[in-house]
Amino acid sequence: MWASGAAVAGALAVLVAWSFAQRWQLLSASPFPLGVDGYFYPVELRALLERGELAYPASPLAFYLLAPLAAATDPITGAKLGAALWGAAIALPAYGVGARLGGGRGAGLVAAVLATTSVGSAYLTIEFVKNGIGLTVALGALWLALAAADRPTRARVAAALAGLVAAWAAHKMAAAIVVVVAVPAAIATAAARGRLRGRRLIYLLVALALGCALALGLAAAFPHRFLSVDDVRLARGLVSPTPHWAAPALVLPTGELAIGHDALIGLGLALAAIAAHLVHRRIAAGPVKSQAAAPPARRASTAPGGASPGIDPSAPTASRSPAHAAGSIPDATPSPDPVAASFLPVAAWPILGLAIAIGLPFLAVTDRDGLGFRLRIAAFVPAALCAALLVRTVLGAAAAVARRSHAVESAAHPVLGALGRPVQRDLVLAAVALGLAVLRQPGAWLDGEIVTHPALVSAAQALRGHVPPGATLIVPERHIAFLVAWYTGAPIAIRPDGVAPVIPPLGVHPRHPNGLVLVAEPTWTWVLDQLPAADRARVAAWPTI
Repeated sequence: MWASGAAVAGALAVLVAWSFAQRWQLLSASPFPLGVDGYFYPVELRALLERGELAYPASPLAFYLLAPLAAATDPITGAKLGAALWGAAIALPAYGVGARLGGGRGAGLVAAVLATTSVGSAYLTIEFVKNGIGLTVALGALWLALAAADRPTRARVAAALAGLVAAWAAHKMAAAIVVVVAVPAAIATAAARGRLRGRRLIYLLVALALGCALALGLAAAFPHRFLSVDDVRLARGLVSPTPHWAAPALVLPTGELAIGHDALIGLGLALAAIAAHLVHRRIAAGPVKSQAAAPPARRASTAPGGASPGIDPSAPTASRSPAHAAGSIPDATPSPDPVAASFLPVAAWPILGLAIAIGLPFLAVTDRDGLGFRLRIAAFVPAALCAALLVRTVLGAAAAVARRSHAVESAAHPVLGALGRPVQRDLVLAAVALGLAVLRQPGAWLDGEIVTHPALVSAAQALRGHVPPGATLIVPERHIAFLVAWYTGAPIAIRPDGVAPVIPPLGVHPRHPNGLVLVAEPTWTWVLDQLPAADRARVAAWPTI
């Protein structure tokens, strides 16, 4: 098991390094930031390094993770390095969650490869860096939460709570994913262990109420930073009458952008996992001829990722968790503590449902700022986790077939025999993961990426010295708006709403330019607002007509 763990660690290190190199090759192809919001990140990092605060309200954790790299280099290079590093690092938490859900290291490797090599993940590294970092943090929080549900020690529970807070501060989508998957799983585990009784139930309800109140309060005070009730309105335009399998806002006439493939893969894996689960239930419901030939279940230390190397998944167990009795996602490798495994089905069903919902063609994906579009390009996350769940359900069905045919160790069924042994099973799945890594290479460039033209940079640089002090630049296009903000340092606005209009004054005295000046009322009000409080009253008392 030590050698197996070392091999997995080495494979993950190679996967992260390879993915980082691929992403850095994409980002370093241009000396300027890439993507619609490319200059948004350097502007935020410059403000954070110089003033200790963000220039525009946003979920803060991603920028604090990028800040050390920006301080070591510069805001543009630091943002690119951080985007490539944290995007590639999604392999690590994807492995952890996949191993927990899939019941072993092999399933974790499959999930890690699918998440890391997806086109959607590469696209987030270029276009929506904060979203990509948020998904990495979200999977890390899920990993900690599932580990705490499996064995709720104080250290693990504290780590899970810290992960939840980190996801909340990283991105709104990250917070939603963790809440939907992890919180019900934790409650189910506590209930299965018989800990939600009497005062403990009251403590839990009070803690949940206080947590919700605190989250809602922070969201009300900082709606642009944290997940809030107002974000529910984004679901209004989530369904479209026109079917789209891909994301039309990203599809060019060449048709080479494959963002929609992640959604289709996730949909297929989720449906396959459910089908395998139903097959397992049907097989398990039938009578077993004899259990004399089945190897006895034996206890052993639990391997990392939730697998139990000393337990044959084909062996019948005397006790099963309430989750199995209720017909939930089967556990291919029964845990030494069957009650502890009850969190798996509760965590699995939201993931399956999310993959199916994202993969349906009637998701509204034409608006780049809409919820449907963001969900579609993040489809690789539930797709990777559904692959791990599919591994578990297929192994569960195979174990059920083996038990009924008494052929787990029979030469007539070498495949079932190999799947029944953890080491061989993980080797097979590792080979599958390696094949996926070779086949699913995003390439050295990504069709659909938005680049910055050097002439546009020159034009923005020419604005220096021509923007009046205190003026707000109205730039309706986000890409140009943040670019201008970076090179001029002037405040910007996408729309003129809320920006006071300024009408130039008109001097009409025949001999003195300031003897008699005609000033429009909005301009006069604006001038007064710019003055310090000590001078405002004195100037406002000047004779005006």
